[in-house]
Amino acid sequence: IGILDTGIDPGAIGLGSLPDHKGRKLVHVSDCTGSGDVDMSTESEAVYVQGKGWVIEKGGLFGREIVLNPALRLNPFPTAQTSKDSVGDDLVIVQDAQTRSEDENDRGNNFFEDDLTTSSPPMSTNDLTESSLPGGAPAYNVPGTKMPVRLGYKRAYELFPKKLADRVRSHHKTQFEDSQHQHAVTVRSQLSAWELKVSSSKSKKPTQEELREKEDLQARLDILEGMKFPEGDVLMEDPGPLYQLISFYDGAEYRVIVDTEGKGDLRNVPLDMALTDYYKEGKYGMFSSVDMCNYAVNLYDGGKVVSIVVDSSPHGSHVGGIAAAFFPPKEGEENEDDEGDAHGVAPGAKLVSLKIGDSRLGSMETGSALSRALIEAVKHKCDVINLSFGEGCVLPNRGRFIQLAEELVTKYGIVFVSSAGNNGPCLSTVGAPGGTSEALISVSAFVSQAMAQAMYSVRTKDSKTGEDLTAVGGSTYAWSSVGPTADGSVGVDLTAPGGAITCVPNWLLQKNQLMNGTSMSSPNVAGCIALLLSAAKAEGIKVTPARLKRAIMNSAKVMDGLSCLQQGSGMIQVAKAWEYLKNSKDDTCEDITYKVNIIDSPGQPRGVYLRQPEDVSVKQTFTVNVQALFASEDTVDIETQRKRVEFEMKFALQSTVSWVQAPDYLMLMNNGRSFKITIDPTKLDAGVHTAKILAYDSNAPESGPRFFVPITILKPLAENPSLALGKLEFAPSETKRYFLTVPKGASWMDVTIKDCRETKMDKDLSTRQLVVHTVQMLPHMAYRDAEAKRRMNLSPSQETVMSIPVHPGVTAELALARDWSAVGSPSIKVSVDFRGITVTPSTLTMLSGGGGARAQLSSNMRDEFILPSAKLTTWKTPISPVSEGLISPCDERDVLITGNKQIYQLVLTYEFEQKSSGTITPRVPALQGYLYESGFESQMMLVFDEDKRYLGAADSWPTEVNVAKGKACIRLQIRHDDVTKLEKLKDLSIWIERKLSKDIALSAYPTHNSMVASGPAFKRRSLRKGGSTTVFLKEPASSDLPTGCKCGDVLSGSTTFVDGGRNLAGLGKEPGGGFPVKFVVGNYLQKKDEKDTAAKTAELPDERSATVKMEEAIRSLKVGELNSLLEKSGDEAEAFEEVYKMFLTEYPNHIPLLMAGLKYYDHKDRREKSLSEVVDAADTVIDLVNEGDLAMHFGTSHDKEDPESCKEQKDMEEKKVFLIEALARKARAVGDISPEENGAFENALKHLSKWDTVDASNKKLAALVLQKFGKAQRLGSQLKLLNELLKNNGNDTKGGICPLTKIDLLEKRTEVLKNLNYSHLVDRNEKWKAISSPKDYAPF
Repeated sequence: IGILDTGIDPGAIGLGSLPDHKGRKLVHVSDCTGSGDVDMSTESEAVYVQGKGWVIEKGGLFGREIVLNPALRLNPFPTAQTSKDSVGDDLVIVQDAQTRSEDENDRGNNFFEDDLTTSSPPMSTNDLTESSLPGGAPAYNVPGTKMPVRLGYKRAYELFPKKLADRVRSHHKTQFEDSQHQHAVTVRSQLSAWELKVSSSKSKKPTQEELREKEDLQARLDILEGMKFPEGDVLMEDPGPLYQLISFYDGAEYRVIVDTEGKGDLRNVPLDMALTDYYKEGKYGMFSSVDMCNYAVNLYDGGKVVSIVVDSSPHGSHVGGIAAAFFPPKEGEENEDDEGDAHGVAPGAKLVSLKIGDSRLGSMETGSALSRALIEAVKHKCDVINLSFGEGCVLPNRGRFIQLAEELVTKYGIVFVSSAGNNGPCLSTVGAPGGTSEALISVSAFVSQAMAQAMYSVRTKDSKTGEDLTAVGGSTYAWSSVGPTADGSVGVDLTAPGGAITCVPNWLLQKNQLMNGTSMSSPNVAGCIALLLSAAKAEGIKVTPARLKRAIMNSAKVMDGLSCLQQGSGMIQVAKAWEYLKNSKDDTCEDITYKVNIIDSPGQPRGVYLRQPEDVSVKQTFTVNVQALFASEDTVDIETQRKRVEFEMKFALQSTVSWVQAPDYLMLMNNGRSFKITIDPTKLDAGVHTAKILAYDSNAPESGPRFFVPITILKPLAENPSLALGKLEFAPSETKRYFLTVPKGASWMDVTIKDCRETKMDKDLSTRQLVVHTVQMLPHMAYRDAEAKRRMNLSPSQETVMSIPVHPGVTAELALARDWSAVGSPSIKVSVDFRGITVTPSTLTMLSGGGGARAQLSSNMRDEFILPSAKLTTWKTPISPVSEGLISPCDERDVLITGNKQIYQLVLTYEFEQKSSGTITPRVPALQGYLYESGFESQMMLVFDEDKRYLGAADSWPTEVNVAKGKACIRLQIRHDDVTKLEKLKDLSIWIERKLSKDIALSAYPTHNSMVASGPAFKRRSLRKGGSTTVFLKEPASSDLPTGCKCGDVLSGSTTFVDGGRNLAGLGKEPGGGFPVKFVVGNYLQKKDEKDTAAKTAELPDERSATVKMEEAIRSLKVGELNSLLEKSGDEAEAFEEVYKMFLTEYPNHIPLLMAGLKYYDHKDRREKSLSEVVDAADTVIDLVNEGDLAMHFGTSHDKEDPESCKEQKDMEEKKVFLIEALARKARAVGDISPEENGAFENALKHLSKWDTVDASNKKLAALVLQKFGKAQRLGSQLKLLNELLKNNGNDTKGGICPLTKIDLLEKRTEVLKNLNYSHLVDRNEKWKAISSPKDYAPF
């Protein structure tokens, strides 16, 4: 059984072994999402050191040495890959399901013992240490032997499920706060000692040095107690565990060791923890006892990508447990029945875990993960797969994934089971793909009285009155999705138990857990199917998905009290289904799938579904087309082709109701036939009505229908602006449905619900639970886009009003349900009042330029009071890719199962600037909002900061991503196997959406003139029924726009017009924010900078000769070119010194030239070996500046209107700048050269202090100030300055004597924290340093 879910914990109790103890239950685990992928492209070298092991020098995350177990068998990486690292090709090339031999069927899930070992046999622990290798292999355990390895790392919080990450963060927080407190106690003791020392001195006053000492201690205390770090500083956040990965090749397999502690000493790591692909050996590890999180690995692309497989929630293990858990007897017990009730449905079945819930998206599924999962299901020869995921969709039975899923079923014979969804009780709430694709088996969730008692601890009967508190025969849960699909198909095929107590991952710190949902009913059916397939294999009966689906549907038990839209064909019955399979084993027509379409209706739906008043008030005729499908359409082997030619079948057609008429018989041949049916709903009562036209094989009618035509009629109540539904009582689990004709002109409805119990009369004051759900079906929109849902707990006499947006002219369903577990019947009165106005246009758009937006209002429902209230709440910015996108093939995981088609990726890169820290939501209008029905395989966006640090992800339904101030980047991946489709999107623009920090209110006016002239605003007024009025909204002032807003940006929000006042029930105005409003930002006149309007400085006429001008221009050009070589490396850097010395002979006293030489020797790559040259070069510059003249000049003011005085001022300012830089660079060099005792550094600082401040306020001298604090052991002051510099990532030091990058600052901070012995902060800082600047972007 393949489990397409959030992943299965390989160590989960109950999922480890089989009842016969032969092999393991969990055959393979695969992270199909890519969320666990680690880039292993960093290559290094391991050297064998006698008595130590394999040593990787400074190869680790923190520049530490890594030592591996000396017994490991390291080999050179293969120069050419001779065999695939994934499952062998023989597993990919699978015959069509229709022609699979009995022998192949018998093998089933036993492939692990047979097929996989032919590619590369699993290695024993001893294999890792053997020295016998094929010819030319290296010798082992010889000192000095060098072998290649690859390195990578992964953050735990990028792997862990949110619940686990939160628990680990809480644990770390406690430890961190304890460490902070212990160090703070020490500093407070030092401060107390300082106070005592000062108070006991003669003067009772501290010296300057003592004040600096106290300031330093206070700075330390601020860090320890006040956590005074810059906003967004990494030390404020727990980086979590950081795992270092080392991969190597052992001569047969690529392997990886995960350093879970990050210390680098791995000599004692057991040999069997050098992991390879899980399916080969079944080995897995655990990160730590804190998290109790198990992991497995798979390696791809010749070991250059390692996938760490960790489940993204407990959901997947629970689903796997329902299908196939086996709990062996506890130690010392022989009776397996003790755990029998806890077993899964098919405890002998094997499992393949295919993780499709992306950890980066909080376990949301992605298109690429779904495609990979189907590929893996075929590779690992799954017989049945289960998908307990789904989404509302725009178009049922359409899209890229649906196409692949149908191929999986028809061509590869894999039965596909999926959940119907948890979005009831309204009709047409089934999700894709389970409820909307006919290739899959869709399952709703059922709860019985026995389940209520045993699992939920719910009372099922009132012990005093004997009243049944839950449905006697059971029911579907109120939230279980209900059919039909939007195109009239059934939506639900079967129902099954929707709750279970079974396996969960170890990291949850419990063995089992209760979960419920269609996610639980679906694997129940998958387990039942596994039983049937196992029996069929044992008996040699060939079973195709079509045969099996018909068997379980025709043998299902119809549950009393439930509509076919809730339960489909009914409760699955394994024994009866098995009898059906045995009885029909020789009927080859059981393998045929029948495709039913209503060909004279738009879109050729799969059933008849009528909801609108105009459709159900007349008698209609429809044309039904039926086609017989043999395997997949591209199957053209001779046997299948002959079946097509010879196919001829006689069907007896039978309508289940009198108001639907159909022909009695149909002779069907290949290529299909059509027949007409007549539906007369005119005499039906208001409500939901279902029917089917059943088609029986006229030669074997006892086997049940071979196909059917589903028909659903919703008869709405007569149109009325106010409806009283009367007093309603609810039996256990009952749902009452009302279909409302929404009048034209209505924009919302107020649903009033009043509890009928009297507070004074009724002694039972307990609340009554009620589910209220409304849905309207709109073209090309999912049900979720026009639904409202609320769970109520009603107290006696309580009255509640729900204001719900509606679309006029479209039938709305109002479903009221008593939940299955609700104790006590609700007794309520319900009324519906339609309200609202018509606004033209319905979306108001303002273009910059003062024209505003004009809204025409009319009221067709009743008199309304009008008082507009409009605001803008979000800001959208369009951005284009920095260059045309690149198209490239994806990796080995992305080759389609049919035709070996390679999937390609288009990667687009976008850059933007975040003016202040906050959240953004990336929007891709062309692709988002679609998943299963999408024409493209997938889209994924990863967000990074300017240092390539990963910040977050977004896909079909994007969520907010936190982005710090500064530059950021978004990388968008779009996938498809057709390159031409990707080519068309190579210049695709996207949008960045931000919430405004403060909403922008828009003013409303009664006339255009008053809006333009800011005249009288719109005042509250009455709009009579049938009347109309006009409102003008004024665009926002430019001063109200957010900082960074530019031409082409769009600000959006909403406006309401109705003001019902506080006396009316409900909101009294349009719910959901009202009507959309947009403002397109234009160009605005930029205000002139004060510098631009300042008076021009007086200048002397240039009286230099042409020769002098040219000589000085040439000199400036030479110095400029020389300066450009400063940042060069290699030969160009070496050329600097040669050219510099040549220029120096020509211009020995030219200070700009000497400054270039000083910067060259003081460069961070050279200064350590050139400190004396730095001092000499600085002294040369200092000697050329007459400090006396400089001091005298700046001691007097200059005449700003005298050209000669202005020229002198400019020259002197330039000399001062040169002098300060030379003195500062000299001081730094002297500090690094001279011992503390001779006072040279102190003297250099004093000299510099005459001309500039040398303290924390001077960011241009930050490197020198840090050096000064360090020499004085003012570590707290050092730390405080470093934190200040990190606020702007070191940008404040640019243009100074030593620009410091973010990494430089983090390295220096680590050094200071180590000197302070703040090991807990050192650990955080080192981890964040490693995380903050990766060499490349994280993979998709």
